[in-house]
Amino acid sequence: MAELKKSLGTLRLTFYGVGTIVGAGIYTVIGAAAGQAGTDIWLSFIFAAVAASISAMSYAELSSTYPNAGAEFIFVRKAFPKIDIPSFLTGWTIAFHSSATIAAVLLAFSGYFNTFFSVPSLLISYGVLIILSLISITGIKKSSTANIIMVSIQLLGLFILIVVGLAETGPPKAEFFKVESFSGTLAATATLFFVYTGFEHMAALGSEVKNPGKTIPRAFLLTMVFTTVIYLLIAFTVLNIADPSELAKVDSPLSLAASNLNSWLPVTLAVAALFATANAAFSGIISISRLLFGMASVGELPKFMTKTNAHKVPWVTTIVVMAAVAGFMLLGDIKIVAGMSSLGALLVFVAVNIALIVLRFRAPDKYRPFKVPLSVGKVPILPILAIIISLSLVIQFDWKVYAAFVGAIVVGILLDYFLDKREKKDIDPEKEKELFNH
Repeated sequence: MAELKKSLGTLRLTFYGVGTIVGAGIYTVIGAAAGQAGTDIWLSFIFAAVAASISAMSYAELSSTYPNAGAEFIFVRKAFPKIDIPSFLTGWTIAFHSSATIAAVLLAFSGYFNTFFSVPSLLISYGVLIILSLISITGIKKSSTANIIMVSIQLLGLFILIVVGLAETGPPKAEFFKVESFSGTLAATATLFFVYTGFEHMAALGSEVKNPGKTIPRAFLLTMVFTTVIYLLIAFTVLNIADPSELAKVDSPLSLAASNLNSWLPVTLAVAALFATANAAFSGIISISRLLFGMASVGELPKFMTKTNAHKVPWVTTIVVMAAVAGFMLLGDIKIVAGMSSLGALLVFVAVNIALIVLRFRAPDKYRPFKVPLSVGKVPILPILAIIISLSLVIQFDWKVYAAFVGAIVVGILLDYFLDKREKKDIDPEKEKELFNH
């Protein structure tokens, strides 16, 4: 079976994580969240961070214990080895919602691009999709270098907004800390959960990480702390500059807030947003291609999708992701897709946390470089809390989001049945054993 090259250390993996989290979401959904929570939006950020961080610890344990390219799919498959459908639907859900999210992000890129030039949106979106896909095929080390450059530029834009905004308006106002509507804060938490989705993509690079037992948990922790600090600073800055109800009316809330300060700052943010959207799409292409590679490696997808190039990059699955994203770009409703992304991530988090609990019983003697703290006997407490939190946020979405997911699950079940009959009979048991015994 083809292997992927181990080139990622703590710094590169952390940059990758920050890039996937601090992507296009903060430039768009903060406005919708401000409309829901008002000045309590900072608390929604904290709630969303806590909800995501608890699941992040589960990811850190599982991905350091089983550092495979299939990530969540592999975790669920190991927890339920005799039942294919849970692991397949986990992988399918991730591939579906992530491909749609990449499409929406690239459409957002074209919107920012057209603030400087007038070019048909689809032409720009497809052009950038092809370029990013080609870069990702050149090798994970070169890809991570490109990722570091794009993350640095997008963070610079946010830091400029924070520094200029707080310098001109002063520290956060005291009235921000008086919680006015807990229900609004909770609704905004579900919306803002979208801006934390992405850390799970780090797990998909497990087979390309040097010393995964130490590197992966460390990178997860650094990523969550760093992004939460940035988000809180952005929240207080934006609240100081603009009224939450005004932010809720526009698709580019940070640019609106910046326009209240001076004329050059919105342009700076538009440039940063270009890199943020491009990087979010780039990171998604890399991680989803690895997920599909991992699924194909154990026969859940056609065998030709396990092919790699001279750089040990899964080029076939990269092309498959590119084609799927190209199809989704014909839809392009960013708000619905953000909901699909959050719902998909929450459902996958439930599956991953259940898998962790089951594996604590199925494989109690397995060496775990990192272990989620707080257990009663073999039962870990935090994953149970993560499941409860995730399920409480699952009920916060629009009916269109649920309808899209029901359709996706039906297609996934039919696809799994078809592949059961056509592909899985030819699986090499030794290859499957080799992947799962990492």
